[in-house]
Amino acid sequence: MIPNARSLALSLAIAAASIHIEYCSGFTSPHFHSISPPLISIPIPIPTTSRLCAAKSDNKEDALKDGRLVEFTSGTGANKQTTLGAIIGKEGKKNLKILNSSGRTSSVPLRSIKHMVPNAREIMTQVQIEQHETAAANALEKDAAAGGQSVAEVWEMLLEDCNDDESCASDATADLVTLSDLILGDSSSMACYATRAVLTEGVESFCFKEIGNTNFDPVGGPIYEPRQMDVVATMRSRAKVEAMEAA
Repeated sequence: MIPNARSLALSLAIAAASIHIEYCSGFTSPHFHSISPPLISIPIPIPTTSRLCAAKSDNKEDALKDGRLVEFTSGTGANKQTTLGAIIGKEGKKNLKILNSSGRTSSVPLRSIKHMVPNAREIMTQVQIEQHETAAANALEKDAAAGGQSVAEVWEMLLEDCNDDESCASDATADLVTLSDLILGDSSSMACYATRAVLTEGVESFCFKEIGNTNFDPVGGPIYEPRQMDVVATMRSRAKVEAMEAA
């Protein structure tokens, strides 16, 4: 299990995010209840007001600015692939010019852009893009060596009090930045990209599912919901059977 300090940190962060969310609808200042400080001083990634409101105020087109790091798809059918690249300008009226780690530039329509890496700004060179790809590869390697332990521990912590209650599980969501803090101890753009790789391709990738149309929140990133324990148990068993059959 994760130390009590990490559990307390997550609980307080989630509580902060839920206090008067109606502030995003137009109040000039939120009204907070008095909360006694914890006895232990813990650095907590508390979402700011701008982070809570970003998904509402930024649409896809507004969020995709020069220097942003994105994943986009190209090709069709069996040849379809996803590429990481940095937006370096516009191509005509509707497309964006995107640079990838090999130095190639592509003209990409907005519909082909599937994900924006949170906290990635002023990314304009091949080296910067390569650093993110290397961070993801290293994270996947470490995750495999540890058997997905870090992801599983965070998943268990979020579901600690749910007791297979589906509505509880849907309320225990966390954005990519928060999960990156909890899993890797860092919320930089490289850590966020690495965390997403682990959540989608790692050993315990079935613990979380990405929900909602939040891939273009420039502050918190996409939202993840922990799957219920019985669902994860079934998916784990199926994965073991498939691995044995493939061996």
